Amino acid sequence: MPSKQQLLLVGQTCSEYERETENVERSCESCVHWTGEGSMCELDIFLDQLTSLDQT
Repeated sequence: MPSKQQLLLVGQTCSEYERETENVERSCESCVHWTGEGSMCELDIFLDQLTSLDQT
């Protein structure tokens, strides 16, 4: 399961991010594509997005 920090970082940079509700922090957890049951992106792009971040 991804960490809270990873969810925030990916959510802030994801080109497919779509906010589920207004006035929430931009994170994978607040995206319509994030499935709570499996804790993963429906579009299957979370890992690609995460590895593309500059983590230096």
